[in-house]
Amino acid sequence: MRKIWQLFKMDLHRSTMNVIAGIVCLGLVIVPSLYAWFNIAGSWDPYSNTKYLKVAVANTDEGYTSDLMPLSINVGDKVTSALRENDQIGWLITSEQDALEGVRSGQYYAAVIIPPNFSRDLLGMLSADPHTSALDFYVNEKENAIANVVTSKASSALKNQIDTTFAQTVSSVGSSVLGDLGSYLGSDEMTQLANRIIASLDHTQQTLTSTAANVKSYGALVSSAKSLVEGSAGLVGTEKNSTSDLQDALNGASSGVGSLKDALGSASSTVSDALTSGSDSLDSIKDSIDSVFDKAGASTTQVANDLESIAGTLNGRKEAVDALLEGFTAQRDQLQELRDRLEDEYNQDNQLTAAERAVLRSLDRALEASERALASLSAASQSLEELSAEISQMSQELKDGTTSAADAKAKLEGLVEGAKTSLDSAKGTFNDDVAPSLTSLSDAITQSADDAGALKDGLDSTLQALAVTGDSAAQDLGAIQEALDKVSGDLDGASEDVSTLKERLATAVASQDAESIRAILAEDPQELSQFLSAPVDLKRVAVFPVANNGSAMAPMYNSLALWVGAIILVVMLKVEPSKKEEAQLGGLTLTQAYLGRLGIFLVLATLQAALLCAGDLFYLQIQCEHVGLMFLTCILVSLVFTNITYALTVSFGDVGKALAVILMVIQIAGAGGSFPVQMLPAPFQAVYPFLPFVQSMQLMRGCIGGIYGNDFLVHLLGLLGFLAPTLILGLVLRRPLVRLNHWIEHQLASTKVM
Repeated sequence: MRKIWQLFKMDLHRSTMNVIAGIVCLGLVIVPSLYAWFNIAGSWDPYSNTKYLKVAVANTDEGYTSDLMPLSINVGDKVTSALRENDQIGWLITSEQDALEGVRSGQYYAAVIIPPNFSRDLLGMLSADPHTSALDFYVNEKENAIANVVTSKASSALKNQIDTTFAQTVSSVGSSVLGDLGSYLGSDEMTQLANRIIASLDHTQQTLTSTAANVKSYGALVSSAKSLVEGSAGLVGTEKNSTSDLQDALNGASSGVGSLKDALGSASSTVSDALTSGSDSLDSIKDSIDSVFDKAGASTTQVANDLESIAGTLNGRKEAVDALLEGFTAQRDQLQELRDRLEDEYNQDNQLTAAERAVLRSLDRALEASERALASLSAASQSLEELSAEISQMSQELKDGTTSAADAKAKLEGLVEGAKTSLDSAKGTFNDDVAPSLTSLSDAITQSADDAGALKDGLDSTLQALAVTGDSAAQDLGAIQEALDKVSGDLDGASEDVSTLKERLATAVASQDAESIRAILAEDPQELSQFLSAPVDLKRVAVFPVANNGSAMAPMYNSLALWVGAIILVVMLKVEPSKKEEAQLGGLTLTQAYLGRLGIFLVLATLQAALLCAGDLFYLQIQCEHVGLMFLTCILVSLVFTNITYALTVSFGDVGKALAVILMVIQIAGAGGSFPVQMLPAPFQAVYPFLPFVQSMQLMRGCIGGIYGNDFLVHLLGLLGFLAPTLILGLVLRRPLVRLNHWIEHQLASTKVM
């Protein structure tokens, strides 16, 4: 220990007493901090300067005149006028050709083209054939490394800003257009406009009411499918292997349920698998019967008791088949109810559309298939009942001695085979008849729903959003049923709102009061303009908020700077004492030389960390919730990093320095400093838990944004855990490599270049 201390004091004295050495040491302390500070300052708040990003806007809108509005409106002109006053982005109004050419040449960061039909599509709510409006957005992905991320990802601040600005602009344009109608139109024109709107609202109300009724029917159909799934679970619930098979089927079904068609498909798959499992289980029962009769030395009483047990098992399977039978009956009733209601509704029209006729034909086929499935399941239930009764009877006859074991076995095997045939027949009926008919019905309903236009899109979005993962298909179908009920309620509510507005307009028209009509139309233009932009209000609640991007990136740049500082130390300082130094100290062991020279490295590493942290906090003024812990973290991180690079260099010489650089490169890409680790390629995700940067960044993030639970202690132990392997490498494992390293260094020196 004394020689270790003497070597450390000698290194410290030589570093401070020599002017040149002192200047070099000062540079070694300062350089890593400069690296971190410049990067943190450069990324402090990049999105505050988006007003300097040139985005071209080309308006080719031709305007629109609706039957409801006796004036021409050009929304594109109003959009460009509003954008001229917006300074969040560097909007430049130009021609379409110049905008596209500017994006290609790099003159503009991006370009927005307002198409010729923009006003027509945007104001399509006033027509019988509404369309979704669209803007063409062009971006030069070559111009900037993150251009694609900035413009394509919803989490990109720039694209969100562009989207928000356009949504707000379009909303305000819609408000002004609808508000101006009241002051433009005269009394007669106002009355005509109101009458047209009343007719349009009446059609909309009828469509909403009809769609709500259809959704309710779909919910009832899903409910019956849920009963089938639950009945299928009961069929295979009595056998361990069959239960496992059913669980796999349910899991497979649950992952695909996201719409009504998927729900029917999952129910079909589950029922088919359940019938297969039930049929296969009869093979095991047949084997059990063979085993009972083939037992050597078994008494007649024992055989009879075993048969009674098998009869009990069959009773359980019969109950499960009966549950399936009940579920099919409920589904048939629901299908019949749906057909009757749709037929009544369709008969109110003068003629049926092709889609409506297809729905009725599919319902008829589904009803016929359901009847055949009911017959097959009834036969299967009866076969199981007869088999169970016959087994019980054979058991009693064996006890009474009125029949032989051989006769009983032969008769029972025939009955088992008959029951298996019944279940196979039920399965075939379902797979070949019922399932295709349900699929055809689902396709027909989907095709019919396409005629609902924009209302159908809203329903499809709701149904597709129901893709959930549950423990079973029954839970998934239950969730879909609840969602369908909610959609039905929302549609009913919308229908009531439309009805209220229609009644208010009708009352005003009946009173011949043009001022009342004008007041209704101009009452809340902002609410009506929401039809144009449909903004979504998102309330963002920050958990462990971070003030700016520079503070958020500080853990990454600090860790990188401290690692760079550790590499600089092993490059600039000698890691082993010279022969002369060893002689002055009376000789040194490998351990004494290692620990003694390590001292000066740790002192400089501590100074690097202290300066870096002080600059972050007091010069750059990054956010920091725990200042004391931040200083402690930076110092510990620097000491651990220095131990790693020092051990690698002492053990492997110049090769060790190269390994330290390689480790740095891997950690820059794979430690999750810029992107979440889940977004990284698989090789980086594999090495992620073993990278020192991971622990250092987590510790600094806790100091900056706030600490959760025991996270700080856990990551601190993870960081200190790297010390043990580095000390083992530097003190023990490197010993066989000493001569090899000396030989490599001699060969490099002999080149007179390295």
